[in-house]
Amino acid sequence: MTTYDDTDLFGQIEDPPPGGRSSRPVRAGRVLVVAAALVVAGVAWLLLANGGGDDAQDATMTVAILDRAQESTDELDPDDLTLTGVDPLTTRFAVRTEAGRHFVALRGDGSLCVVQVPDGDTTQFMCAAASPTATVTVTAEDGSQVLVGADGAQAPPADEGWREAGSNVWVADAPAPTP
Repeated sequence: MTTYDDTDLFGQIEDPPPGGRSSRPVRAGRVLVVAAALVVAGVAWLLLANGGGDDAQDATMTVAILDRAQESTDELDPDDLTLTGVDPLTTRFAVRTEAGRHFVALRGDGSLCVVQVPDGDTTQFMCAAASPTATVTVTAEDGSQVLVGADGAQAPPADEGWREAGSNVWVADAPAPTP
């Protein structure tokens, strides 16, 4: 087994070599170059992992119904806001169905939400992560549905009972009761 006397090792680091010139600035420069190269490699890896940095504009979610100015009819009750966690400045009335009033809103993290406020019942809401093609659907107790989509989302199929109810908003009525 080999042992090392570490007291002499540290003593040599502090003493300059013969000739009076220290190699410490050269070592420090090499360390800085290696550190800078690692930082550049890390940033490049992150950009590649995220699909490059130039597509950020393409990945932005836009929702036409949210582009209009908020009016008093767009505002949710403070209790409903607390329950859903949506940003009160983003709420927009979307459509009224037999299940109640429906609003489109965003959460602080950018999630797209649809909030259903039934008459005399508990508020329901659903949210979907922000993406150019995001869609979110809320289903009422009677089975009727309201779907909200970002501008890049595909419209739901009309042959499945969906009809457009406004910008970014589609409604499907409750299924007929079976005899």
